[in-house]
Amino acid sequence: MEIELATSLNDLRQAKSDTVFFESILRFKSEDGSWDSIRVELRARGNSRRIRCDFPPVRIKISKKDSENTIFEGDKALKLVLPCEDSEPFNDLIEKELLCYKFYEEISPYYFNTRLVNLKLTDTRSRKSKNYQLTAFLIEDDDKAAKRFDGKISDSKLVRPNIVNDTVALKQDFFSFMIGNTDWSNTVQHNVKVMERKDTKVIPIPYDFDMSGFVSAPYSVTYDYLPIKTVQERLYRGICRDPELVQYVRDYFLMKEQALNEILGSLQSKIQNSQYKIARNYISEFFEIIKDDQQFETQMLSTCIPNTY
Repeated sequence: MEIELATSLNDLRQAKSDTVFFESILRFKSEDGSWDSIRVELRARGNSRRIRCDFPPVRIKISKKDSENTIFEGDKALKLVLPCEDSEPFNDLIEKELLCYKFYEEISPYYFNTRLVNLKLTDTRSRKSKNYQLTAFLIEDDDKAAKRFDGKISDSKLVRPNIVNDTVALKQDFFSFMIGNTDWSNTVQHNVKVMERKDTKVIPIPYDFDMSGFVSAPYSVTYDYLPIKTVQERLYRGICRDPELVQYVRDYFLMKEQALNEILGSLQSKIQNSQYKIARNYISEFFEIIKDDQQFETQMLSTCIPNTY
């Protein structure tokens, strides 16, 4: 998808309040090849990328009226994920992070839709504007995703593990271990949205995977309280679950190995070969762990977090 945006990157980064938005026009190429545009409001989102990167992640706010009869109808607050810098290695990271979303689409029935975009970004902060051609991707609006599943996003500040759908949560735990992601929490909804539905316990839907070992962004760091030194080290952070359920999800991932490898294979033509080999080996190591009883016990079962609720 081709899109164009113009804004002051400096203003986006400097604005501290999440309530401050900057007006812009989003131009996009429709499916018939014609160009269209809508009014939008922008603000920077996230923390680490906003501080360290030339291009911060962006939240795009769209009014219901402006989105009507466009491909963005129903989207109120899209997330736009940009590369940290304007270079091929950082475009590769965007491709790898987007692939994590595609992995999760295969693993869980509950996920955010994403779309790769070719972005022409115009930085208007100086007298002479500067244009960038970037690889980026869009993440669908939270409420629109919840509506797809006949649910709504929870407003709860604290989500106790015992009210979360255990099968969906355990698949999410395995997925996070697979991509080496420790930068998340269902309990406080950190890089996770929790969806409420009438017919089931709440459903976690994760996002933002740039701090994972699979992506290995150069700015990624681990939390001081975790017993790992780099994001490339895997650490299982799942809640301890019933052994039968754990075995079910283990078998489920083994059944999905071929499908996940096929998704991984789609990355080969999009990034540097050396980076693809690293990515392929990283996923292969995960399957080696869950296939081996001893490694599975040592690296996952023995490190799960006791459920005290």
